Amino acid sequence: MRYILLAPLIFTLFSCSNSDNLNQQNNEITEDIDIPVSTVDYNSLNNWVFHPDKTSILTNYNLDIEVIDQNLQVEQIIPITNNSSTNTGIDVFWVHPTQITDNSFAGNVEISDQPGVLISLTIIAQGGLLSKYGRMYAPRYRQSTGLVYLDENIDKEVQANYIATSYSDVKTAFLNYLNNHNNGNKIILAGHSQGSYLIAMLLRDLFDNDSLLRSKLLTASLGGMGYVYAKENLYRGGWWENIPLCTTTDQCGCIHNWASFDEQQNIIDINYSLPMFNPYLLNSGLVYRKFDMNEDWFAQDFSYYGTNTVALKNYITPNTSYNLGNGANFIAFNGLYDVRQKREGPLKVALSLQHNSILNDLRPDELGIEQNNVNYSNWGYHTKDYHIYLWALMSQIDEKINGCN
Repeated sequence: MRYILLAPLIFTLFSCSNSDNLNQQNNEITEDIDIPVSTVDYNSLNNWVFHPDKTSILTNYNLDIEVIDQNLQVEQIIPITNNSSTNTGIDVFWVHPTQITDNSFAGNVEISDQPGVLISLTIIAQGGLLSKYGRMYAPRYRQSTGLVYLDENIDKEVQANYIATSYSDVKTAFLNYLNNHNNGNKIILAGHSQGSYLIAMLLRDLFDNDSLLRSKLLTASLGGMGYVYAKENLYRGGWWENIPLCTTTDQCGCIHNWASFDEQQNIIDINYSLPMFNPYLLNSGLVYRKFDMNEDWFAQDFSYYGTNTVALKNYITPNTSYNLGNGANFIAFNGLYDVRQKREGPLKVALSLQHNSILNDLRPDELGIEQNNVNYSNWGYHTKDYHIYLWALMSQIDEKINGCN
């Protein structure tokens, strides 16, 4: 089965601002907020994008990947079994990124006012291949608009309440899954952009101090999420107390995070309008401890790609725009880009990409096209985070499955 996949409309969670005054004001806030009780009924399949009990676009979707060479010929077919409705002993809980049609205000968007088809197609484009591992649970939720994450002048308490509303839905959906469907299975948590930040809060709120639940966590994938901090040279103890960042490819119960930029871009300054810097969310227990500019560093997943430049393995993209190969839904370009972890001091790190120019290479350069995006200078390759890193993520999950008990 083949469908058209639309390009994701993802509002970036990065900016170029750095405000010491704002940070100081935040440190003086000691109040918290009450995390609301979600009003969304997750017993109703209407409030799930994907659910193993719901027939959907994903149910019979062909996940095979055709690797396209520089002459636009199929050099390899990678078979991927669709287990989105099959109990393999592993479940995937996916939280989608910002997908809205109106970003002119700061606030929450009711589920009924959201573009349901676009959300479905975006999840497939970014994370559909993760249903290789087992049943896919992807809730709908009352998204916060992009301005909630971008406007550094928004009142911090107001911002916290908007984010908490979105989070309350994701938490309720996860508990519905956990209490009614998990039955002892391992769990992969995954999301992108706003979805990653909501999963980060879920990890802190439910997993961080629950050793039994942590034992179920195969891994967590927080795509498009920068500014994950810990004491310099450490990989634990910032947003979460007990859950570490992944430092080896076969490590279980850890967190992958990455944010993608071009090798020629300067790494952007701290965006203090993001959730980990909101004192109300911290005081309410959704962040372990506040960021310390003098002693912390920002870290991200270096377990697959390190500081040395290497060829990117299998940049994966929907085939809709190209119709290459034999018509697979997913195609991959191997070695089209070079990649490394780029660090410019403790507080600047990024997954850094550059086009690997090969003579007479006919493959399309998606990242080059992305540079024409009006927001490229701020968000880099944010909309392509999963296209860039999905193969690396899946390769590591394969190792974890073989090594985890």
